[in-house]
Amino acid sequence: MNLVNGKSSSSISIFDRGFLYGDSIFETILVINKKPNNLNLHLKRIKSGCLSLKIKNLNYSLLSKYINKALINEKNCVLNINITRGTAKKRGYNIKFCPLRPNIILTTSKIPKFPASYKTNGIKTKFSSMKLSNSPNLSKIKHSNRLEQIIATNEITKNFPELILCDQKNYIIEGISSNIFFIKKNIFYTPMIHESGVDGVMKSLIIKILKKNNYQVLEKEIKKEEVKNYDGAFFCNSVRLIWNIKSIEKLKYKENKFIKNIIELVNNEIYK
Repeated sequence: MNLVNGKSSSSISIFDRGFLYGDSIFETILVINKKPNNLNLHLKRIKSGCLSLKIKNLNYSLLSKYINKALINEKNCVLNINITRGTAKKRGYNIKFCPLRPNIILTTSKIPKFPASYKTNGIKTKFSSMKLSNSPNLSKIKHSNRLEQIIATNEITKNFPELILCDQKNYIIEGISSNIFFIKKNIFYTPMIHESGVDGVMKSLIIKILKKNNYQVLEKEIKKEEVKNYDGAFFCNSVRLIWNIKSIEKLKYKENKFIKNIIELVNNEIYK
């Protein structure tokens, strides 16, 4: 189902600020048995995104109502939420010309299918030639200006279904549409998100699960050349969950029991 401000529709005005300038935020949520997974975490990031972009007057009661309406005939799907600043009264960047209420756009789609081996055996990956720009004011949130990630997808192939993105200083930040974890012995590491990249909901959930199961998790700066110092790695996002990494370019990782364990723990959490 596609809803624009609660009404069935598959179109928006050409003067919508999200369309004109990417003046919007979005969330992608896995729905299993009619339950939007980690909805509270996604709503928390929506609030954070609206605060960062100064999008005001989002009615969260209406948003919840529209989510229920969008999922009324859906059991298992992907729910996308787009919050735009609204339909502009006149062109131009100035947010003072914007309406009082943002637009709420919801869409549902089928859950994409990927080979089961991506979780178990893992995938091959490499570093993208695209470097992320540093933008501390826009880091962590999921705003709609994702052109660097979009351009980087040109390098995705069947053999490399996800790539690693670094910033201008060659610090590892994330995958194109995922976060990344590394492991050394039984300690998990994930790159710090402070000047570029998205602080993923699945990343937050994994950190919570790891700590609950007495694993140590550290967020730190990880240089591109430091991948050889770890015993394993994996990508994660809210729809794919976890993709194990078996190699980064010429570096090969051995099978890792701790990654297998976190895959099982996350599956139990999502499909319980």
